[in-house]
Amino acid sequence: MNSRCEKIFERLASGGVRIQDLAAEFGVTTMTIRRDLRELESRQLALLVKGGAVRHPACYEPETVTLAHPERKAAIAQALYRRILPTPALFLGTGTTTLMFARLVARFNRYRLTVVTNSLPVASALFRSKCKVILLGGELRTSSMDLVGAVAEKTLQEYHVEWLVTGCDAAMATDGFYTADVNLSNLERLSITMAHRVAVITDSTKFGRPALTRFATPDDVDLLVTDDALPAFDAEALRMRHVEVIMVPAS
Repeated sequence: MNSRCEKIFERLASGGVRIQDLAAEFGVTTMTIRRDLRELESRQLALLVKGGAVRHPACYEPETVTLAHPERKAAIAQALYRRILPTPALFLGTGTTTLMFARLVARFNRYRLTVVTNSLPVASALFRSKCKVILLGGELRTSSMDLVGAVAEKTLQEYHVEWLVTGCDAAMATDGFYTADVNLSNLERLSITMAHRVAVITDSTKFGRPALTRFATPDDVDLLVTDDALPAFDAEALRMRHVEVIMVPAS
């Protein structure tokens, strides 16, 4: 591997790279950069996307993600694992708690399981597991290393799963679940229609405020797994809408 490839791989640690930018930076043609990226992809160091590349899931380190309330989120992920597995097929969305759930699946699941996901960290966590993993294509959000947009939505329509598992950026018990990204919200709404049942996993700190765009109402959700710091009136409001609420100890 030449020194230019090594430098390109270093750039990938900070997110995606664009072919045009790399060609200008190194003073070579776009064809040369494409050849370098194909070399990195052949070594499972890069994954080619439209106009550029991102780090390959095989070398992405999800353990580096910084977690708020890690013990609480771990307990939530464990409660969900006990509740919904075994199951034949899942769609796993984005979020740190979802990633922790994926790690549990990778470590403990021994059943035949297909996982569809738009999250590179989730795909990486499952990379050497016994699961069949289907990674959607699409536009990369480098801030969270997940894929959204028209390509992701079109691909998702090919699949039907038993459970959708996703997190949220904010929640209102009487109104629903929110994210701060419009493209992600569109994909989440579509994933709800492709799943037989929907589980939201989030800690109680997300409740009591909206975010930019709502992707699910309480009527769309079958199961909420959170912690017992969730106010009792919020839990009751959700149960009145036929949402199963599981709460784990907050500390």
